[in-house]
Amino acid sequence: MSRQPKCLSVVHDDSYIEIPAPIGLVCEVLPRTAPQLPRVGGGTWQMQARHAPPDRWCWIGEQPELTGACFVFNARLIDAGVTTGARLHIAAALPRGGLPPWSTRQRVRKLLDAWAAAIAATASTAEPREGGRRDRGGDEPALDEPAAEGLSVLYPRTVAAFEAMGALSQLHSVAALDRRWAGIERGGSSPKLHHEARALPPSDQQWDLIYAGGGLGLLHALVMRQRYGYRVVLFDRGEVGQAHREWNLADEELRALVGPDLFAPEEIEHVVVHRHDRGVVRFHAGEIGVRAAELWMRGVLDVSLDAGELLRRTRQKFEQAGGQILDYQTFLGVEASREGVAVQIAGPDGQQQVLRGRLLLDGMGAISPLSLQRYGGHPFDGVCPTVGSIVSGLEPGVGSGLHDPTTGDILVSVADTQRGRQLIWEGFAGRDDQLTVYLFYYDRIHRAGARHALIELFEDYFTLLATYKRPGAGFRHHKPVYGFIPARHTERRVTARLLRGVLPIGDAAAQQSPLTFTGFGSHVRNLDRTTALLDYALRHDLLAPRWLAEIGAYQANVALHWVFSRFMQPWGRPNDVNRLQNVFARVLRELDDDVAERFFKDRMRWRDYGRIVNHTLAVYRPIIPTALAVLGPRDTLRWIADYLRFSRAALAAAAGRQISDAQWYALERLAELAQPGWRLVLSARRREWRVMGWLGDDASNA
Repeated sequence: MSRQPKCLSVVHDDSYIEIPAPIGLVCEVLPRTAPQLPRVGGGTWQMQARHAPPDRWCWIGEQPELTGACFVFNARLIDAGVTTGARLHIAAALPRGGLPPWSTRQRVRKLLDAWAAAIAATASTAEPREGGRRDRGGDEPALDEPAAEGLSVLYPRTVAAFEAMGALSQLHSVAALDRRWAGIERGGSSPKLHHEARALPPSDQQWDLIYAGGGLGLLHALVMRQRYGYRVVLFDRGEVGQAHREWNLADEELRALVGPDLFAPEEIEHVVVHRHDRGVVRFHAGEIGVRAAELWMRGVLDVSLDAGELLRRTRQKFEQAGGQILDYQTFLGVEASREGVAVQIAGPDGQQQVLRGRLLLDGMGAISPLSLQRYGGHPFDGVCPTVGSIVSGLEPGVGSGLHDPTTGDILVSVADTQRGRQLIWEGFAGRDDQLTVYLFYYDRIHRAGARHALIELFEDYFTLLATYKRPGAGFRHHKPVYGFIPARHTERRVTARLLRGVLPIGDAAAQQSPLTFTGFGSHVRNLDRTTALLDYALRHDLLAPRWLAEIGAYQANVALHWVFSRFMQPWGRPNDVNRLQNVFARVLRELDDDVAERFFKDRMRWRDYGRIVNHTLAVYRPIIPTALAVLGPRDTLRWIADYLRFSRAALAAAAGRQISDAQWYALERLAELAQPGWRLVLSARRREWRVMGWLGDDASNA
């Protein structure tokens, strides 16, 4: 005879989790992780399974002795490619038995948490299927095996794709880069390759400028040689003028490369491979719980370049102008004094030589040993691991998953978090039916448990590419692209004193936007600014670190973007990033097109920032507790301090707009008479405001 409970307490609870295994493996282990029921009423629960695999799983628990009492467990699986999302729900009808309602709810919450943990633990420890791979654990550096045969065990898709592209040598370069980056993140002692000396060693050749690194530095070196006539030498550990990333930028930024001292318009058009009509920012709307919103813009990263061809033409012009290039020369160290620098390099045969000059320009990239020394081994606060390839043969058409060459993908996500990372895609068309595809994610260097390895991201890229764009007939990969893109939190111009005699440029300076990471666009946009200021500094012998700190691509309106980039990093549930980014896209769309375009073109005004923040508060009330949860007390205070600095910069620019160019020039001349360095500072501010779009009639409401 059943026992009729006096009354039932009905409780519902749900959770959304990420399971670190593909959906096929989760389906295999899920039947073995049926929820464990608590003892209620002294009887035995009878469990019934009512599943509808692969995505619907249900257990019902009942006690014959307790009429009406039951547990219902539902799991809905969401295929995320390399991981699985699971929407878990419990409905419980239990006799109160004198317990307060919140005690019953607490019981159910603990039961749900225990079930979620059991599913995740079982799936993560299960053996992967044949052809799959298990994540490398621990803090060991990836890729100790130098041979492709060794790598193929852990990264089969990556090795197969690189082999098909004829790029196995680049795969080993990726492995070497991963090992160097892992060493940086472990916090090992930074190499001491910069020394100050009273006297410099002798050298057979004397230069004005010595460039280390043959990527973005090559454009800078060309201007300093061809426009200003300085004696310039440039060396690289590989062949100067090679690119392992493809570049895109806005058309107005591209015009910065057109001029009598750089490229003719027809030359630039030769390296332009495509222009698209508009670009989109679109974040996954599967489980967000808010209104989905896409953001469409024109004139943002709308020009695709042939990076290799641009660098080849730049090298040719540089050599024709009398600049000297040294290929396959490894940087060994630099000595600096008031009389200049002496840079020691070595060739493939081990033969060493010393280059003497007035200044060394560090273009050795994100993990430049000089940046490591300058920042005590910790040069970055944030990083964006980036991999991808140039592909062709995608299914053409308009719509999700199809290749539409008239549209560029600026920021696109197609799933919730995968292995605790919010993966984001970027795609821009090239020649014929080619598309350059990037996959990346945002992270902090010293986040607990953080691990950044490009080759592991490449394996995910080749696994997940079909979830972003559908391969068609004749699909193939042509060329890999990759790199670690650095960012550092600072609203200040310099966060660590420059090394004497060394001026960082490009990724070594890490002064591009920590949100859009448009390092190439930032370098080109600021090329006239940085080269003109460097020319003035050289002519007036202003080469001490305090003056060189004024020369760079720093923009006061860009540095504050570190706050936005933090909301691209998962902080709780797997759908948190996509939810908030859909809110953010809605905010920008409901303002006006100009605000969104200025934001993504690094021309954001003080008033724009205020409108974005205020409208976000209006359309999404949980933004304040969300921001506090993401940033925490320490970074919230940093954001407030940075916003005050940003406001101060905007106020200074507003005052500067009241002074005409002629009046400003006269002010600079007076400053130069008193102290040449003061004119450098004034000129640096004026040029910074101009690059940001904070000068002129269009900036009157900044």
